[in-house]
Amino acid sequence: MAGLVLVGAFDAAGQEPAPPTIPDVVVLRMLELGLKNIQRAACDGFNPCEPTTPEELEFPPITLDQARTAMLTGTRTALAHWCGLDGDRRSVLPMTRHLRKVLRFNNRQIALMAIIHGIQQSAIAEQLKSKGACDAATRAKLDAQLPKS
Repeated sequence: MAGLVLVGAFDAAGQEPAPPTIPDVVVLRMLELGLKNIQRAACDGFNPCEPTTPEELEFPPITLDQARTAMLTGTRTALAHWCGLDGDRRSVLPMTRHLRKVLRFNNRQIALMAIIHGIQQSAIAEQLKSKGACDAATRAKLDAQLPKS
């Protein structure tokens, strides 16, 4: 649902898109979906995360704004891959580095952000399949927006 709006923001050739906003209700649904699937992520090395507790469902370990950031980053990663750019190095790694070094997230919080990112990335990648190839203008605009390292 939110993915359609976000992909559409990159279709307006010649105009700088306004920063996309994802309604809180959509982010909350994604956060709940991430929490319900957190046991699929690794929390300590190769060990899977413990399943979500009722307390975590009531008081999630990340905020709605942080979950929204994971969704936006997932969209950016999907677009980067679609345009032949290194979405892992230029989108995922900067997010993860920021979570670890600046926000000092624990492994479980990072795993939840990764799950949300991955769900969003997959949804956007699926939508992009029907759009054909990434055009040169979109690639150039995205390349300029993504971190270089």
